[in-house]
Parts: sequence; structure tokens; C-alpha cells
Amino acid sequence: MHNTKRQAATLPLSLLAAALLLAGCASAPPPSGRAVTIERTTYGIAHVTAPDYEGLAFGAAYAHAQDNVCQTAEHLVTMRGERSRFFGAQERGAFGLGLMPNAQIDLFVRYHMDDAALARAGATTSTEVQTMMRGYVAGYNRYLQDAGPNGLPAACRGKPWVRPMTASDLARATEQSMIQGGLGALAGAVLEAVPPVPGARTGAA
Repeated sequence: MHNTKRQAATLPLSLLAAALLLAGCASAPPPSGRAVTIERTTYGIAHVTAPDYEGLAFGAAYAHAQDNVCQTAEHLVTMRGERSRFFGAQERGAFGLGLMPNAQIDLFVRYHMDDAALARAGATTSTEVQTMMRGYVAGYNRYLQDAGPNGLPAACRGKPWVRPMTASDLARATEQSMIQGGLGALAGAVLEAVPPVPGARTGAA
């Protein structure tokens, strides 16, 4: 991924399509009129060209959705605490470093995630970070729009749990990444913890 202001990155969309008629290359619609291109190597590795950070994030999200839209959509269900609703309360899903019943995942997510606190924290980040967050949300959602419900892979085609990403969804996903190796890995133990019995003795006599 790279940021550049070369002339090729600012061509009108009608010319971008012609410029990308190379094997393994494609183009993504620009966010808010920005020119964004996604070029893929022979082995499918995406290279994003855009004039600014928001465009780079838009292209990265669009390319990632092309390759992993069902995985991302399911992860967003997890971050919303809705796995039980769509996949069954007793079915197990990936969380932390292992698998947990969906009901437990939902309980942990709904207890831990504080959208207001995450929004306040996000507001303290740099302008570049905030624009990249906006670009990433826009890129993922543009891919869903372009693909349509029937253009997705079979694993999530027409599924009601495939919904557009929100800024809160992305903030939650970022928070989950931050706690992945710590509190998130201990989510099962956290949920099973009980307060001590009053008057009970602990340790050696």
C-alpha cells in the first residue's frame, strides 16, 4: 500500500478503467470524488494508490472486502454482540484465543464495549487516524453496495447478518484487537468469576 500524488492516481474514472487493463488489476470507486486505484499482482496482492490517507483506507477496506467480506461481516456480528441471534446461543464461535458459546461471547462484548467511551477516545486521535477510520468504513460499505446481496460469496450471500459497517463497529473491532492477547483471551474466565463467600477462609491455615 502506498500514498502518491502521481498523475495516474488522479485520472477521471473513465480513464482509470482503461489504465488498469492489466492482468490482475482492478479499480475501486473513489470516496467523495477521490481517485483510488487497486492494482493486484499476479498472486492477487492488492496495491492501493490514493492521494490521501482517507483514500488509502477506503481502498484497503474495499480490497479486503473483495477477499474476505464474509469473514468481516461475521466479525462485525461478533462485535455487535449478536452472535446468538443469528448463529444460535449454544453454537461456538471464535473469540480471544479459542472458541466460546455464542451466548458467552455476546455477554462479554455487551459488558465490555462502551461506545461512548470509544467515541471519546477516537476523538483524541490525530486527524489522519480519524480520516482513515472514515475511509475504511466507506470502503467496506461501498463494496457491499457494489456487490449487492446476491453478489457475495455463498457463505454470506443473502444473509440478514451482512449489514453496513458503522463507525462504532470499527471502534469496537479496534478495541477487540487491543485486548485480544489480554482480557479478551481471558473472557471465559471473566464470565465464570464469582464473588468470594463472606467469611470464607482462603490460603493456608
